[in-house]
Amino acid sequence: MPLPNDVSPEQAACVGCVGLTAYQCIAPFVKAGDKVFINGGSGGTGTFGIQICKALGCYVATSCSGANVELCKSLGADEVIDYRTQSVVDTLKRSGHQYDLIVDNVFADSALYFYAHHYMKPTGRYVTISGDPSFATIQKILSIFLIPSWFGGGQRRFQFVTCVANAEEYAQVAKWMEEGKVKAVIESIMPLEETAQAYAMLKSGRTRGKIVIRVA
Repeated sequence: MPLPNDVSPEQAACVGCVGLTAYQCIAPFVKAGDKVFINGGSGGTGTFGIQICKALGCYVATSCSGANVELCKSLGADEVIDYRTQSVVDTLKRSGHQYDLIVDNVFADSALYFYAHHYMKPTGRYVTISGDPSFATIQKILSIFLIPSWFGGGQRRFQFVTCVANAEEYAQVAKWMEEGKVKAVIESIMPLEETAQAYAMLKSGRTRGKIVIRVA
């Protein structure tokens, strides 16, 4: 599709993976007025997710480190939890909110899912895109699917979302970008010869938004 007016090639380069992933984690599951919590709001998928929630008319809360609180607020987050100084689970329990959707971009602590019935509607959905192939992660996933709710297991619907190419959804994100409702947050634009350094930065887990590699 044509590049929308006022959207740079670098901005557009971020949509194909994280922009579409964020869209597919949120748009199919919510309507205007719903409440969404995004665990991990300052990364590539999280920064798109906050803005997509607001474009859809949702209330959105998120978590990030203290250094990124203002970034998340500037993207439209209604509430931001600094996970380094607050327990995310305890803060959500005390909030009084009942969320329609939780999007977990981190999946570092399965307690966020197991206690979700305290801060998620019975009809709510818990979505994750994350999880490395470690024994610890596999153990978490198995516990979610195998432990029944009456024996301390989770009480809300859980699912993985994997990004799938979809032209209509690309077009919707592009339209929001053209309208100024959504933008890619880019930490660095680096030359091709620094790809290894860029990958190391990405794997550190401390990247704000995305890193773009300029091929030519």
